[in-house]
Amino acid sequence: MAGLGAAAMAMVLVTAPTEPASATTTGDWWYDAYGVAAIHAEGWTGADVKIAVIDSNINPDLPVFAGRNLKVDPRPLCAEVSAPTTTQRTVGAGHGATVVAQIIGSGQGPGSIRGIAPDAEVTFYSLGTQTDDEPCTAAEYGDQLTAVALGVQRALDDGADIITTSVAGGKEPGDSDVIANAIAKGVIVIASGPNPTTRDLAGIREYQGVIVASAVDEAGRLNTYDDGRSLAYPRTTVVAPGVGLTTVGTSSGGWDSAGRGSGSSFSAPLVAGTLALAEQRSPNATSNQLVQALLRNTGREPHELSDDRASGFGFGLVWPANIVQVDATTYPDDNLLVGRVEAAPTAVQIADAAARGSAYPPVAEPSTTSPAEVNPRSDDSPTSTQAVPDITLVFVLVGLGLVVIAAGAITAIIVIRRSRPRRVLPDPPEKVEQP
Repeated sequence: MAGLGAAAMAMVLVTAPTEPASATTTGDWWYDAYGVAAIHAEGWTGADVKIAVIDSNINPDLPVFAGRNLKVDPRPLCAEVSAPTTTQRTVGAGHGATVVAQIIGSGQGPGSIRGIAPDAEVTFYSLGTQTDDEPCTAAEYGDQLTAVALGVQRALDDGADIITTSVAGGKEPGDSDVIANAIAKGVIVIASGPNPTTRDLAGIREYQGVIVASAVDEAGRLNTYDDGRSLAYPRTTVVAPGVGLTTVGTSSGGWDSAGRGSGSSFSAPLVAGTLALAEQRSPNATSNQLVQALLRNTGREPHELSDDRASGFGFGLVWPANIVQVDATTYPDDNLLVGRVEAAPTAVQIADAAARGSAYPPVAEPSTTSPAEVNPRSDDSPTSTQAVPDITLVFVLVGLGLVVIAAGAITAIIVIRRSRPRRVLPDPPEKVEQP
């Protein structure tokens, strides 16, 4: 799917199909393993941290979101749809609802999903797709951005602290500029890694500066292919729980049932929520320092910073209980993610993004080409192709002309005066003429 235009591709949910919940398994095993209840009891709940979630669709009125700070951006990211929410339990809506519930779930409703950062402020940016095979063209800059990248830019413009997505949406030329904007602005971007069925799909996880989260099971093992081989993705930054987790609703039972699902889709929101805890714990830390805290405190036991890309574990297993015990401001304000992999955005793109204030589209430098070679954006050009003189330039030229005429007149007067016999009477005080 890499290299195809956004209009020709579908948004692919990075997770496995859900299965009915079993009476002998617990889909919130990660909650107990991480000791989340104790973390919340200490006061670390992600309060006042703004998280943006970019996903397929959502039903914001579900019990699992009762009492939570959840907003849905009213502008769908896909041009082909008009509604950012749905009451139907589609695959996409169930996916989006589950991802958000992992962050701020109230524990109410089927499945009783409790979020890792229940007091965080979540804004949902909806693709609006109803099925996995529907096309999606970005609602803005569709010839430059994927819908996911458009969601990242909207979240940046809206002041998000952390952005997470669990959708593989291909790549477009302008996506790297958007990621450069996030890096320059100090906003953390998280993307889910691939699953066995989505191993070769493109997405923002391929850009440097993005935290890539891959899934592990209760025993800490990576997600596996059907033949039992581990899915070791070399671009993985960290791993987090993502196998056998509770889902909001099922395809067969609608919103009135819970299921089980596996995939990196569920790992990414847990990483986002963990970073929200870290930001609440260290509100004066930079995004670089928060990421340092995340990567230096993986696993149960203290260890030196280590990045094992070949194994597919990256810097290791995210461990929230460690992060809320450290002051992130004690770590270097260095970006450990830039330069980790050979990928865009370039250093020049990041520097340009910082200079322009992380806006999109990028403002081009003044062109040195001739007027005939200039091809301005259509939305910045007059509706008529007829050349129109620059009014400001006209006034400047007229003004210069008047100055020249005035100077000539003054010179003539001086010459004439100097050619006459001097009078004995004193001259009046000299007056400086202003053009």
